[in-house]
Amino acid sequence: MSCKEIRMFAAIFGQDFHLYFAGNKGLECDYWKKECAVQHQIFRNIFNQVLLVRPGPENAVTNVFEPMTEQELTYGCGVHFTIHYYKDYTLEVGLPVAFSVEVENKTYCMCCTQDNTVQFMEKEVPREIQEDRSDIIFIQKSVSPTDTKAFKFESSRNPGYFLAFEKVENLSKLILKRENEDQVDESIYMTVS
Repeated sequence: MSCKEIRMFAAIFGQDFHLYFAGNKGLECDYWKKECAVQHQIFRNIFNQVLLVRPGPENAVTNVFEPMTEQELTYGCGVHFTIHYYKDYTLEVGLPVAFSVEVENKTYCMCCTQDNTVQFMEKEVPREIQEDRSDIIFIQKSVSPTDTKAFKFESSRNPGYFLAFEKVENLSKLILKRENEDQVDESIYMTVS
């Protein structure tokens, strides 16, 4: 189905008074299309530590949260992210986004894996994603109606899992973490500025 083609389906009310589409065999899952990008965004955890991405040995890329001064936040050092906003035709609660960062003249895209880890892969963010789940799409959700810079980011690949920080040895690492709906978990809150 092309973007210019508009399909119409008759809607009927069932005996339970719910709205149903008549003849919904032609309905299909929509896809994500990149709408815009916001550059030079810095991610901080609740301790005001900055998310930093840096290349390691053998093409491995590490990501940690570290305390940094404003003078240390120079472009290209792995802290200035681009947030890519995608248009979504479903009724998700939140905005579909992808993240990229430039380090040493290479672009890295944030990805989540099946085993619930977060990795940065050297690749460009695609213009379109033809699937209903993606390893690079996160659903940006507001934490509070009054705080316009604090968000939580749910993985579209692994619903219920959010970007979070966790202390591993002496480092605060970026991870995917299942949200416990019964309690407040501030480790999944990120400030974007």
